[in-house]
Amino acid sequence: MSSITRRRALSLGIATAALVLAAAPLPGLRRSLLVAVGSELEQPLAGIEPLFERRHPGIDLRWEVQGAQDMVNRNLEEGPERARVLIPANRDQLQAFAAAAAARGDGAPFQAEPRPIARTLLVAVAWPERADRLFPQGPFSWARLRRAAEAGQWTALGGPEAWGSFDLRVTDPLRSNSGQLTLALWSRDQPAPAAVALLKRAVYRPARSTDILLREFISGGPNDGDLAMVYEAAALMRSVEAGRRWPGGYRLLVPDPTVEMVLAAAVLRGEGSGSPADGERFVAFMAGPEAQAVLQAAGFRGPDGRGGSPAGNQVRRLPPPERAQLDELLRLWQQAG
Repeated sequence: MSSITRRRALSLGIATAALVLAAAPLPGLRRSLLVAVGSELEQPLAGIEPLFERRHPGIDLRWEVQGAQDMVNRNLEEGPERARVLIPANRDQLQAFAAAAAARGDGAPFQAEPRPIARTLLVAVAWPERADRLFPQGPFSWARLRRAAEAGQWTALGGPEAWGSFDLRVTDPLRSNSGQLTLALWSRDQPAPAAVALLKRAVYRPARSTDILLREFISGGPNDGDLAMVYEAAALMRSVEAGRRWPGGYRLLVPDPTVEMVLAAAVLRGEGSGSPADGERFVAFMAGPEAQAVLQAAGFRGPDGRGGSPAGNQVRRLPPPERAQLDELLRLWQQAG
């Protein structure tokens, strides 16, 4: 090999090595990006993370599950461990975040208008025998559910004594969005103080997040909960698990009306874990085809509302409650015995 050939080969090797290093940054040189999400996104994010990092090898994506109120409280203060991107269960919670920032005298908290990435509905899951007894005509009924809560015992509803008390599973409205939406729908067209007090008496062990609630519902089975209010996406995503654990699984019931949530992603201004530019890259990826395929496989509807369960397409969809209405319901919840 001539000296010229050797020099050309060496130059080619150096160029190739440089390209490899650029495509696969050394450990410790990747840029950290922290994303705060609601519990309903925990399982899809596990599948989205490697897809995103393959497209953006210079970014080390980290994500934390945070409850609705925790997401506001933990990310108002700037700092190196503050999340750069927020994706709560409900777009309205980003408005609440902006209102809390304004009340502190801060400026606009987001780099740009939050971007919708998915939709889902509030639904119920119930064990088939319980569902047949609760709703003999078939469709979900808030009136019949309230009647069951008032009765308290299955024997008063015509059920066998072995079923014991009627146990409704809902997340804690003070911490979780699905609990807040259940509270609002439960109290719709009802005297609020009495309705809220009845719901609080009926709820068995309120969970801190929707995903935890559904895991407990499946694990405990019919003896540990009769009906649970959860998100359509979570109910669809865990239906196979429920069927493996309990033959026949649970039945998905869609209230009419129900509430539709729009999940939106917002990039925070100021100091945080990750740059605003990397945050915007992640939000764009979440709206792109790879992440959308994962989300829809997990039961979410697309930003345009397509997907989900067929039953969810046949019901009225209400917007989430106004902030003032929700604050009053939460006040009544805290006061209820």
